[in-house]
Amino acid sequence: MPSFRLAPVLTGLVLSAGVGLLAVAEPAVVPVARSSAPASATLVRLTTSPVEALGLEAYTGRYGVAESSGPGQTDNGDFGDPDGMLSRIGVATKEVRTAADPAKNWAQAQLTALEVKLGRKPFLKVASLDSYAECVPPPVGPWALAYNRTNGGAIEVLGHLVRTGRNELSVTGAQLGAREIGKSTLTVVVTPLQDPSAQSRQGYARAWLDIDVTASLKDKDGKAVYDGPLTSLRLGETEAHCEPRPPTTTPVTSTTTAKTTTRTTSSTPASTSTSATTSASTSTSVSATTTGPSGVTVTPTTTSGTSSAASPVPGSPGSPPTTGGLPGTGVGGLPAQAAALLVLLGTGLTLLAVARRRRSR
Repeated sequence: MPSFRLAPVLTGLVLSAGVGLLAVAEPAVVPVARSSAPASATLVRLTTSPVEALGLEAYTGRYGVAESSGPGQTDNGDFGDPDGMLSRIGVATKEVRTAADPAKNWAQAQLTALEVKLGRKPFLKVASLDSYAECVPPPVGPWALAYNRTNGGAIEVLGHLVRTGRNELSVTGAQLGAREIGKSTLTVVVTPLQDPSAQSRQGYARAWLDIDVTASLKDKDGKAVYDGPLTSLRLGETEAHCEPRPPTTTPVTSTTTAKTTTRTTSSTPASTSTSATTSASTSTSVSATTTGPSGVTVTPTTTSGTSSAASPVPGSPGSPPTTGGLPGTGVGGLPAQAAALLVLLGTGLTLLAVARRRRSR
């Protein structure tokens, strides 16, 4: 008759196999090299997307840079034009300066009357801008402060005033310099950054102004011909650091670790089984965003969670009842019963044989 109590069999399998599970997902952390300069500044960064309908090719460039890479260094700016920016922008006055000093590291960028062209036509104008970042190192610091100042009413895109935040503009092909383009829409997002805007206990300061333009272009019949990024502009990018700068990490980092251990022991004569299970899991997620001289933007986000669970040992208070066969049956109770039955049968047979011999006499 097959047994319904499988605990001893399972016990043997568990003890022989030694069940253990360890699952680890390696973190997707990729260090990225970045400048270690205590102070840096870039006056203008420009990126243009390739848009065939407007005759635009992909372009990335910068103009007006300064960097102080060590104590006692001052940089009054380099306005060379290796990227050919001056064929795309015009500026009346300009200044970038940085300094690294035991007392304070700082960076500043200023301009007036900036004009940016899209193709051959004037596209965007900024009346003035002043960005500044400073950081006081230990032992006095760290103390950091940054600001970004511009005339909010003097930023124009194709003659339309735009303000901080999201702006939607209705434009024509004539304004864009493309006759085959009909009524279309530009979305302009203006985002100033000044971190920290008030003097704070942190090891870095940074400030700049971002202007990002996307386009939804249609032909004169109303058919969509392009929908995507058009151009991006970063003005007055300044950074000052007064503590060691760790490498930049990728925007998304995740680590997951799970560990499970199961141990089961059993004593067959006493029909006793003990089981203990422990489980632990840890998960960490990081989204870090830092914008430095390379123009990479991040937002730090960190979440972590830890959970653990332990199942009660059978027989302990609060544990579920142990399932099995009827009392005194099954594999666990068979050896003792069999031995007892054999003894009884043997004794009975012996007594029967003795009784028959006595009768025969």
